[in-house]
Amino acid sequence: ESLRKITHTLAVKNEEISNFICTLKQSLENLEANSNQVQDDLETEFSSLHAVLDEMKENMLTRIKQERASRTYELQNQLSACSKALESSEELLELANQTLCSSETDGFTQAAKDIKDSVTMAPAFRLSLKAKASDNMSHLMVDFSQEKAMLHGLKFLPVPATPEIQVSECQVSDNTVTVVWTLPEPDNKIDHYILEHRRTNHEGPPRIREDYPWMVVEGIREEQHTITGLRFDTHYMTFRVRACNKAVAGEFSEPVTLETHAFTFKLDSSSAHQNLKVEDLCVEWDSSGGKVQEIRKEKNRTNSPMHSPARFV
Repeated sequence: ESLRKITHTLAVKNEEISNFICTLKQSLENLEANSNQVQDDLETEFSSLHAVLDEMKENMLTRIKQERASRTYELQNQLSACSKALESSEELLELANQTLCSSETDGFTQAAKDIKDSVTMAPAFRLSLKAKASDNMSHLMVDFSQEKAMLHGLKFLPVPATPEIQVSECQVSDNTVTVVWTLPEPDNKIDHYILEHRRTNHEGPPRIREDYPWMVVEGIREEQHTITGLRFDTHYMTFRVRACNKAVAGEFSEPVTLETHAFTFKLDSSSAHQNLKVEDLCVEWDSSGGKVQEIRKEKNRTNSPMHSPARFV
């Protein structure tokens, strides 16, 4: 008998170890798959970030090229006009020097007058000797010090904090329940919440084994949610909620149990109108004095007023 007990204990232990080995193997497979998934997600995020930076770089380079082309056009036009004016002025200066050095007196006065008129109309005196465009491009410089500091601060997303269901603010009305919860502190990384609920036959915290499965409500954006379509005879319901960011879901909150109140009542046939036939929750009008006839036929009655075509509820 002792050997049988030892054998049974060993068999149970072996089964537990075998199950644990299967769990470890499954965990290794899940670890491999999840690691590859987060690695692919990281590559995608960095590729997206690089794409944004490349787009910004191209836009800024285009702006610099456009500014350079516009200023180059202005300065080249001004340079061409100045070169032509200088060439004309040099020819006029040479002609004036030749006239001064000439020993011929005939026609000197007319030549001097012509040179004076030419100087007055010379393009060189109509030019602006101030550059129309600046060569300073410092206004197109960039400073990425803040952005670099922000990029150096990039970290893996933290696991969201565990919400807490505020029982005092939850509302039970008719066949609906509004569940309200809060986070320990604000978190702008939260993307949505997941609320789970199930029926239970007792008040208080959930038991180890429950007869009803969890019903899941996903994609909740606010810190409250209203569940509709409940049954009035569902006395207790257990709720739990957890927060999710873009990457990971946090732990479930402590489950709470709320009671969906149900009110039971019956119609009092003794105080009803004499033309009313009353049975539990069913009322039927009978203009021929149904209440008196109902008392007489009570013993022989087999059909419920529920099936009467004249029933008004």
